[in-house]
Amino acid sequence: MIQTQIANKLHIRIATAILFAFACVTSAVAADKISIGYLSSTGQGKFFIAKDAGIFKKNGLDVELVEFSNSGDGIAAVRAGKLDAGAFGSLAPLIHVSQGADIRVIGGLMGGDQAVITRKENAGSVKKLSDLKGKKIATIRLGTADAIVRGGLKKEGIDWRKDVTIVELKNPPAVIEAVKNGSVYAGVTWGPHDLRAEEAGLSVVLRSKDINPGHICCRLIASLRKLEGRDDIYKRLVKSLIEAEELVANDHQKSVEIIAKWIKLDTALVNKAFYSGYVTQDTDPNVKGVEFFWDFLKDAEFIKSDKKVSQYVLTNYYRDALAELRKQNPKSEFYAQAEKIFRSRN
Repeated sequence: MIQTQIANKLHIRIATAILFAFACVTSAVAADKISIGYLSSTGQGKFFIAKDAGIFKKNGLDVELVEFSNSGDGIAAVRAGKLDAGAFGSLAPLIHVSQGADIRVIGGLMGGDQAVITRKENAGSVKKLSDLKGKKIATIRLGTADAIVRGGLKKEGIDWRKDVTIVELKNPPAVIEAVKNGSVYAGVTWGPHDLRAEEAGLSVVLRSKDINPGHICCRLIASLRKLEGRDDIYKRLVKSLIEAEELVANDHQKSVEIIAKWIKLDTALVNKAFYSGYVTQDTDPNVKGVEFFWDFLKDAEFIKSDKKVSQYVLTNYYRDALAELRKQNPKSEFYAQAEKIFRSRN
C-alpha cells in the first residue's frame, strides 16, 4: 500500500514536470518570428530599445533586426517579401507607392533629423539652400534628406536639375568623405552622421526642420502580402514601438545606453543626437503628415501620381495598440496625450 502511494506520488511529480516543461516549450514556440529592416541611425533607436529592453519579447515577438546601408535596398527587400516590416525614410516608400507597389504605411518611427554639411571654410557662405546654386551636392539615394533638399531648392527658385549638380551616394559615410575631400561642396545626411561629420572637422549649416518644419521621416512599412491574415502580429509590433517611445521619454539613460551599443557611438554623442530637439519619436502613422510630404514630393517633381496617398496609410494597428495600452495604463498621461495627437493627425 505504501509502495503504491509512493509510486503514485512519483508519477504525479513526473507528470507535473513534463507538463511544466511542455508549457515552457510551448510558450517559447508561441513567440511569432518577424524580421525588421533598419538603417544605422539614432533616429531608429526605438527598434533597438524594443529589442534590448525586452518589449518585443513581452508582446510575443521574436524579432530579427536586419541592417541596411540605404533606403533603396531596404525597400527592395520589403517588396521582395524578405522582410516583415522596415523603416527606410519617407521618400523611398512614397516613391514606390506612386509606382504601384503593394506596400502600406502602418506606423511611424521618427521625424526630422536631416542635415546639410560643408567644409568649415565654406560654412559662412551657406545661410540658405539657394546659396548652393552652381554647387555640387552629395545626397543618399532615395533618402528623405535628398527630397527635403531638392524640394527646398525648388521653393527657393533653384532648379535642382539645372542649377546644382546632385551626386547620389550609397550611404552617410560616403557623403561625409566626399565633402571632406572636396569632391562635392556640400552633403546631406542624418543623425548621428551629422555629429560624425563635425568630428571629422566639417560643419552643419542647415537643418531639415528649418527647410521643411515638422516633416515626417522614417515610416514603418510592410507589404500587403505580409499583412494579410496577420493583424494581431502587426498590432503587437506597433504596440511594442509605442512602449519603446514611452521609455525614450521617461528613461533617457537606458535609451542612450541601448542605442550607443547598436550604432557603436559614444553615449555622450548619442544623447546629443537623440535628445537634440532635431528629431521626434512619434509612432503615430500621421496621415496628415504623410499627405503633406506627398504633396511636397509632387511639387518638387519627385513623383507624378493621382493616387490618394491616405489610402496607403493604415491606422488600425496604431489605434488598436494604443487602445490596449490606454486600458492597461488608464492613469498614464503619456498614452492619453498620444491618443489626443492621434485624433488630430488621423
